[in-house]
Formats: sequence, C-alpha cells, structure tokens
Amino acid sequence: MSVKFFDAIRAGNKEAVERFLLLDSGLIHAAEKGLSPVLVAAYHLEPHLAEYLADKKVTLDIFEASAIGRTTHIIRILARQPELVNVFADDGFQPLGLACFFGHLEAADYLVKAGASVNTPSNNPIGATPLQSAVAGNHVSIVKALLKNGAHPNVHEGAGFTPLHTAARNGNAEIVQLLILSGADLHAQTGDGKIALDLAREKGQSQAVEILKREITKRFRRP
Repeated sequence: MSVKFFDAIRAGNKEAVERFLLLDSGLIHAAEKGLSPVLVAAYHLEPHLAEYLADKKVTLDIFEASAIGRTTHIIRILARQPELVNVFADDGFQPLGLACFFGHLEAADYLVKAGASVNTPSNNPIGATPLQSAVAGNHVSIVKALLKNGAHPNVHEGAGFTPLHTAARNGNAEIVQLLILSGADLHAQTGDGKIALDLAREKGQSQAVEILKREITKRFRRP
C-alpha cells in the first residue's frame, strides 16, 4: 500500500492520499528512499499537500519543518537539539538548503542565526550550497540574505555550475545582478566549458544575456 500512497503524493492526488491514511494512519510515518511523505510532497512541488501531511504528524523533524517553512517548529526542535542545525538528511541536504530551495525566508534567516553554515555543500552528487539552492528556486530575497551573511558567489556544484550559471540559465536578471555585484566570476566555466553568458544564450534569456555582455565588456575595458 505504501507504494501506491507515495504514487498518490507525487501525483498531487489529495483525495487518494486521504483515503490511504483512513485505511492505514501509520502511512504518515512511512518513508520512500529515506524521504517522509511531507518531503516527497514538497519535492514534487505539492506545497498544499505537504502542509496537509504535516498536520497529520504529531511532530515534524528538522528537515520537514525547514522544507515547508514552519519556523516555530524549527525553533522548538533546535531549542532541544541545537546540533541538528547542520545535520544532513538521507538525501544529503541540510535544513538551510531545504529552506532556501523551497523559498522560506523566515526559516532560512532563523537557521542562519542558529548557526547553520551558509557555505556547506549538500552531501550528495549535486553538491549544492544553500546559495545554489536559493538561486535554483529563483528566490531573490533569500539570495540577498545569504550573500549578506557571507555566502560565496563562486562555489561550483558537482557539474561545475556556479550560482551565476544557474541564474543565467533561469533568466533571473535580478539574481544575475546581485551575484555580479557580490563578485561572481563572469568567466567561470561549467564542467563542459561554458560560461554564464553561453547558458543564457542557449536558453534565449535575452535580459540576462544583455547584462552579462555589458559586464564582461565593462571589465574587459578596465585598465
């Protein structure tokens, strides 16, 4: 039954999820590849279903609370176990990375204040720092907060992508500007030798292309 339960979560089928839980309430504590129902819903971009599933649990763990932005739960958890602020989940992500990827500024701010590392990469082949997670999710306010708190703009993920590569590919002009102002390397290359401008061009991100071309020209002309 758990396989079909998780299939329903991935499909965003709340009615089916409710039926499965009526038949077996213990499914709320099941896991798929180390991920709880709450996290599976979050990863499949079903935030309302993730909230529903969270309400069905007696307690949330630090990863679930971070992924759905329940700051009050994070505060309570860390008050009892402050060492959990930098723990890795089974899929390799830390609480701050989850809050950043899913766009929860308040939760991210609290985690940083509680001692979360802003520059530790995820413990998986992706190797994404919280900044890279925030950029991937197009969360401008979180990108600003992380850079303000010392996030390095030139870190490389497993495939060689820097935050600027991701922002350029996504066409997020505001994040591109923020990263450049914070010292992002315009000539950093991915594993296959591409700079941010190349990725922006490939994806047809005209605004990002213009910004990157202008900045490259500006820096080239400097004495």
